[in-house]
Amino acid sequence: MGEKIKELNERRRGIGERLVEVGDMRQGSLYERSLKCGKAGCRCASDKSYLHGPHYFLTKKAEGKTVQRTIPRGAVESTKAQIAKFQEFRRLSQEFLAVNEEICEAKLTEPGEQTDQAQKKTLRKPSKPK
Repeated sequence: MGEKIKELNERRRGIGERLVEVGDMRQGSLYERSLKCGKAGCRCASDKSYLHGPHYFLTKKAEGKTVQRTIPRGAVESTKAQIAKFQEFRRLSQEFLAVNEEICEAKLTEPGEQTDQAQKKTLRKPSKPK
């Protein structure tokens, strides 16, 4: 195996280790919103500048639909950290794929390496005469 492929394999292994170490992560976006409650006797019904909140929501896509979850105020900071961890995971995943692509390309040009087509031809069983 060539030096370039060895180096790329080592790089891929390192990225894989960092992927495992990412820890708790959460996909989505966190946003803050103040709302009216809808009760007729509440101050927010008569005073347009008065709103309840802030309330925190996590939104994400699930099965083609946007879903929203309320996040308690005490969990806002940990949710932000989990979202940041997901962004790190996404970046590392893209890096992992890019290195994999480089390895596959390097193997195509490596002398003595067989391509997938050549390997398939050697694995085929001879056909039986009719």
